[in-house]
Amino acid sequence: MADAYTRISDVILPTPYARYSFEKHVEVLDIFQAGLLGTDPMIAGKFGEGGKFVELPGWKDITGDASEPINDDPSDSIETKKLLTRSETALRQMRAQAWAWPDLTAVLAGDDPGKVIADRQTDYWQRAIKKMVLASIAGVLADNIANDSSDMIRDTNASIVDTDLIDAAYLHGDQADRFVGVLMHSKQMKVLKKADLIDYMPPSEQGGMMIPTYQGLRVIVDDGITKTGSNEYNAIIFKPGAVVYDELPVNTEGGPIETDRKPRQAHGGGVTELVARRQMIIHPRGFDWLHGSVAGVFPTDTELAAAANWNRTATDIKNTGFVFLRTTES
Repeated sequence: MADAYTRISDVILPTPYARYSFEKHVEVLDIFQAGLLGTDPMIAGKFGEGGKFVELPGWKDITGDASEPINDDPSDSIETKKLLTRSETALRQMRAQAWAWPDLTAVLAGDDPGKVIADRQTDYWQRAIKKMVLASIAGVLADNIANDSSDMIRDTNASIVDTDLIDAAYLHGDQADRFVGVLMHSKQMKVLKKADLIDYMPPSEQGGMMIPTYQGLRVIVDDGITKTGSNEYNAIIFKPGAVVYDELPVNTEGGPIETDRKPRQAHGGGVTELVARRQMIIHPRGFDWLHGSVAGVFPTDTELAAAANWNRTATDIKNTGFVFLRTTES
């Protein structure tokens, strides 16, 4: 009988499982469950053709001109109006992260660090993707301040109170009831909880944590939202699918997860390396990616948050997925 060995491939998640894990992990993200993220098969399909960017053509709304009364004069023809188009540019994102561990670490720790790293891939990428989403929304906010007179921002110059979210939502006028959730800082949440303004509803899964809501909006608390100055916080009120998210296959030679052995490192003790790769689309609807200030092939989180890289193409803020509530908290 041939000798059998426990190999690195037995300890590390194999490629098919890794791909499955990468596709499924977003479904447990709070921003996905709350409706902030939405998929768009058309966008994902266009990226299958290659390139860093894809143009997303669309129609502008029909103009709001008043209807005209008719008459019985055959020579009087009504004037026709034209339907205008607009375009958004979405960006392909490719990210990677790598870890390494000496074999001696496993011996001394009594546990395999490689298995720990593999098991925690989902948690790591959840945090990384959420940072990218928040950075993209921060870029949209920065563009709005720089180029659109802050018309998507309700700035109270005071601590949050019960009517502020309503006032912010009504920046979208008759579309205010379409908002489904709000991302806010823990300092804003603390004020609302102290005022007994937060309700809780049970999750669909038995035994899960209670879900906070405010006036029907799903509440997500994250201290990664954009701050303006030292004590101004920009809560994000969002509509369903305000950010397009799609996971794309990693078709490089190494695939989504690749391991490598360095037997001479650690002075002959051996080192194992693991590289994880992701490819995705993260695109706020109603905005154009300009690639105006990017040093590398793909942007960093800091560059995603830069005003120079975004431009609103939606003809009306009602056709965007966000408004922002800026409050001052101690």
